[in-house]
Amino acid sequence: MRTVNIAIVGGGITGLSTAYFLTKKGIKDVEIFEAKYVGYGSSGRCAAGIRASFTSRVHVVLMKEAIEGWKKWNKSIEGLEFNQAGYLWLLTNDELVEQHKELMKLHNSLGVPTKLIGREEVKELVPSIQLNDVLAALHDPTAGKASPFHATMALRRYLIKAGVKIHEYTPIRSIKASSSKATEIGIEGAGSLKIGGSLVIAAGYWSKELLYKLGYELPVVGDPHHLLITEKVAPLVKPLVIHKESGSYINQVLTGGLILGAEYSVPENDLTLRAGFIVKAVKHMSKYFPQILNANLLRVWIGYYLKTPDNHPLIGLVPGYENIYLATGFSGHGYMMSPIVGEELANLIINGRTKLPETAELTPDRFKKGKFLEEKAVFG
Repeated sequence: MRTVNIAIVGGGITGLSTAYFLTKKGIKDVEIFEAKYVGYGSSGRCAAGIRASFTSRVHVVLMKEAIEGWKKWNKSIEGLEFNQAGYLWLLTNDELVEQHKELMKLHNSLGVPTKLIGREEVKELVPSIQLNDVLAALHDPTAGKASPFHATMALRRYLIKAGVKIHEYTPIRSIKASSSKATEIGIEGAGSLKIGGSLVIAAGYWSKELLYKLGYELPVVGDPHHLLITEKVAPLVKPLVIHKESGSYINQVLTGGLILGAEYSVPENDLTLRAGFIVKAVKHMSKYFPQILNANLLRVWIGYYLKTPDNHPLIGLVPGYENIYLATGFSGHGYMMSPIVGEELANLIINGRTKLPETAELTPDRFKKGKFLEEKAVFG
C-alpha cells in the first residue's frame, strides 16, 4: 500500500492554497484528491468578490490578511489576477446609515479604511448608477475581485510544477483511524492509501458526509445560492455594488459580463435552478442599473454557502484526532479567505499553532464549548 505524507481532500481553492503554503514552507509529498475537477464546488461557483468589510472582528482581521495574500499571489502566480476595484454598500434608509457609521469605526480601528460617503461621491465612483433612494454608501477601497476559474487553474499549474500531485476524478470515500490518528483513506475503485503525516479535509459540502462516516457530525448546512451572468457589455461598474437592504448585488467581471446575485430562498441541499431567481435579481439591480435590461443572459448556476451556526468557518483539528485538519463552513466566504486559511492550516500542520490568534477562535469544537461568534454581513 502506498503512503503519502500530506493528503488533502478537496480540490477547491482552500485545498489548493493549503498545498501552496505547505510547499512554500518546504513540505514534500503533498497530494490533493478531488472527486470531480479542480474548482468544481463552491470555489468555481462564487461571484469572485474579495472583501474585509465584515461585521465581526475575526472576519475583518482574517480578511485583511487574506487581501494581502491575494496581492502577493497577483504578483507571483502567473495567470492569477486580483483587481482591487473595491466594494460599495448602498444604504437606502436611515437605520442602515447609522449601522454602517458604527461598522466603519470597527473597520478603521482594525486597519481597514472603509468610508461612509454621500450620494455625490457614489455617483463619482459609479457614474452609471441611478441613485433613486440611495442615501449614502459604505466604500471599501481595499476590496476587489479575482476570477475563480483563473485563480484555481493558476494555482493548479503552479502546484503541479512544484511537485504536488493533483488527482482529479478521484473520490475519497472513507477514512480509517486508530488511536486518534487517521491511518488510511479509501479511494473509490482504487483501494486505500496510508497517511504518513496529516490529512486535510477541505471538501466543502462533501466534508460532512466523509466525516460522518468517521463518527463526527459536522455542524454545517448546505444553503443553496443562485447567480447569473450576462454576455459581455460595455464597462458599467468597477466596484462590486451591494444593495444592503435586499442583499442583491452586481459585479462586472474582467471579461465584461455582469454577475447578479440576490437573496432567493431555496430548500436546504437542493441545487435545482429556479427561474424566479432571475426575475428577482434583475428587478432589484435594474432599479439602479437599468442598462442590465438590455444585456443578454448567458448562464444561471447554483452553489452552496456551507453555513455554520455563527456564520464563521471551522478551521483546525477535528475533535478527537491528532492529524485530521478541517477547513470548511465558510458561509459563502471561503474563496476570498483562501490565502490566509491555507497559510494557517500549513502553520497548524508544521508548527502546531496559528499565526493569528483570531484563527484559533475558529476551532471546530467551539460550539460544544458554548463559544459563538456573530457575522451579519452575509448576502446573496
